[in-house]
Amino acid sequence: MSSFETIDKKRRHVRKYKLDVYPPKEIIEKVLWKTWKTTPSKNNFMPYNVFVLGPEQEEMKTRIWNKSLQNHQRAENDAKELGLIEKPQNMANPYYEHVKYNPYLLVFTCRVCPKPNEYYRKQILRGHFADQMYPEFVNRIYDTTCVEVGLFTAHLSLYCVEENIDVSYTSCFPRDVQKWTDVPFVKYRPCLLMSMGYAQRYREQDLKDAGILHEDIKPESNEVIQWI
Repeated sequence: MSSFETIDKKRRHVRKYKLDVYPPKEIIEKVLWKTWKTTPSKNNFMPYNVFVLGPEQEEMKTRIWNKSLQNHQRAENDAKELGLIEKPQNMANPYYEHVKYNPYLLVFTCRVCPKPNEYYRKQILRGHFADQMYPEFVNRIYDTTCVEVGLFTAHLSLYCVEENIDVSYTSCFPRDVQKWTDVPFVKYRPCLLMSMGYAQRYREQDLKDAGILHEDIKPESNEVIQWI
């Protein structure tokens, strides 16, 4: 099966994970290593951390899930204040549950990189400036850090589905690190949440059972990809 077929046929957003059977830790370690090995990074800094919360980290996952719920509610309240919607839904989005109930949750955050490799150490001595080395510039390079996180998760997703491991993501959470004080390992701005495990049910199945799967589609490719 080609990489295209693997992703196209097997990558789905998880509604619920199986919580009585987990991918072995050694398989998770293997796909993470393969991802680290094959993901490119500007100046080879990799200015992000990938924090892995295993099956035993239920309380911490609940704290993080609550941040997604609160951020979602804040966004709807703000939209109402701006007159963009009539009223908030005032409901917990069920498709965030994968953040709380999963075998493995990955929390991607920015990282300060004080030790450049030998090549860039020499470049710095010649006058090159590396933003990645300074905490005061974490927010300035946040966009490029998130691009790199996206590359990492794209590779990781492929390696996971090749092992029949399902994955899901969310970026609905507060970006302000001061709102993460109850998650002590988050020292710098968070970038993405990604869950991993064996799916019990996919979001696609919910939509299919409701008879609305055909409504939830991407824009056509020519709306996104435009030749100039």
